[in-house]
Amino acid sequence: MLQGLKRFKEKHPFTALMLIAIAVRILVVAFAPGYGSNHEVQHTTLFLGFVDKIKELLGIGQTVSAKVISRSLYALVSLFTVSMVYRICDLTSNKQNAWLLALIPTFSIVMPSFGIIENANAFLGLPLLLYGANVVLRQEVLRQNNLKEKIHRTSFLIAGLMLGLGICVWYESIFVVLSILLILFIRRNPKGALMTLAGIVIAIVAVGLLLWALNVNPLKYIQL
Repeated sequence: MLQGLKRFKEKHPFTALMLIAIAVRILVVAFAPGYGSNHEVQHTTLFLGFVDKIKELLGIGQTVSAKVISRSLYALVSLFTVSMVYRICDLTSNKQNAWLLALIPTFSIVMPSFGIIENANAFLGLPLLLYGANVVLRQEVLRQNNLKEKIHRTSFLIAGLMLGLGICVWYESIFVVLSILLILFIRRNPKGALMTLAGIVIAIVAVGLLLWALNVNPLKYIQL
């Protein structure tokens, strides 16, 4: 049986990794207490303000169902983080190293109350940043390999949209995003950098308009 599992892992490393991650998250969702977030370590942030406003509009109370839904949503988000860590490492190294590295978030990034990232905003913003970084990295790998026919400028725009949403959820990540833009300029890809920047601006403006419609002031949640 062990040999069969090993062969399956070697043949389908990503599927094996995600099955392990799902199993871990089912256990945590079933047995973790509370809403999956350590509210006592959260400072007032834009994301929590936005969530409070949604709860107010929907009339969501303190129920068992709400707790299970909250834990499940955190678990689903963390699955995306595991996937992106694997994809990025696979691009830069190989599938074996990608599998080993992705085991870290598989067990240690499950939800803010169960793992190494306690801040809910960082926890929810991380997969958006990783997705945007993965798209940019993939395009740069294609460009480096002179596969110009497969490079799409719109991919940088999509990456920018994800990075912009990441900033809106976790505003401290702007320093990571600025680093990505700087790297693109250093690598002499100004068009890609500008398309990425355009996507970032569009995402931030769109979220700002939504907050304005919901009568939420984003400036009151920015704490340096």
